[in-house]
Amino acid sequence: MIKLLMLRHRAFCRAFSTSVRTKPFQVAIDGPAASGKSTTAKLVAQRLGFDYIDTGAFYRCITFATLSKGIDPSDSNNNHQISDIAERSVIQLQTVFAEPPPAFNNGQPSSSLSTRSFLLPTTRVFLNSKDVSSDIRTGIVSKHVSAVAAIGNVREAVLQKVRNLGATDAHVKGPNDSKNDNNNSNSGLAAKLSTPKGLVMDGRDIGTVVLPHADLKVFLVADSRVRAERRLQELIMNAADSTELQGQLDVEAVQKDLERRDELDRTRKVSPLRKAEDAMELDTSNLTIEEQVDAIVQEALHRQRQC
Repeated sequence: MIKLLMLRHRAFCRAFSTSVRTKPFQVAIDGPAASGKSTTAKLVAQRLGFDYIDTGAFYRCITFATLSKGIDPSDSNNNHQISDIAERSVIQLQTVFAEPPPAFNNGQPSSSLSTRSFLLPTTRVFLNSKDVSSDIRTGIVSKHVSAVAAIGNVREAVLQKVRNLGATDAHVKGPNDSKNDNNNSNSGLAAKLSTPKGLVMDGRDIGTVVLPHADLKVFLVADSRVRAERRLQELIMNAADSTELQGQLDVEAVQKDLERRDELDRTRKVSPLRKAEDAMELDTSNLTIEEQVDAIVQEALHRQRQC
């Protein structure tokens, strides 16, 4: 299987060998909830010096906005209202690298740089100019986000904006950028590439729908128990107070909810969760975050050299 993927990639590179590369090197990372997509994608982007876009944040913002208006996402009669929220919401992403993104050697990313050399990049998420970075990571949002993401018109709204990232207007920020520039006017769901060098994007349908011609596609998997333990830690870290965690401190309950979301994501009619035929599968159950980042970075650098 690996040999087949290498042959396909070489054929792809040969097809473009006589033309100038006009798009950034694209890395698509997909996988189920709590498989480590966002953390891995951020660190891969930092190591390679690429831009990072968290598509899941779009759906979480729409879910948060829906719940804030007292609308039940699980009631299909509300789909039109939720789709309207998706169209009208202004969502901005600002990924902040705590250190210069990453060490370069004569302009090339360093493949030997340890992930531990840097603090984890953070993505600030703004909904209608309000920072909702923590609000969209709560248990109640996680519970309902799959239902919102299954709405066809919502996915179409996000898809069209994400596919045209280069023409819109949010950006990746460094630690010295102004913290007060998040009020720039823009319409719809907005995010932008700051450089054509490269892009890392994570979600559930990136390799199959959003970036079907990505240079590197990765599908992360992990045991549901391991994912539940990770998600529980995330819930604890993001909880505003202890009352918010009532009923969520049981790892088995979290595992059951993740498996419910897995089923919803795999069986939805629009852009279901599935592994792209040419994706590299990576089981993160027994890997450290550094090990899984290293595996993807090495493969990305290998493919860049081939092209």
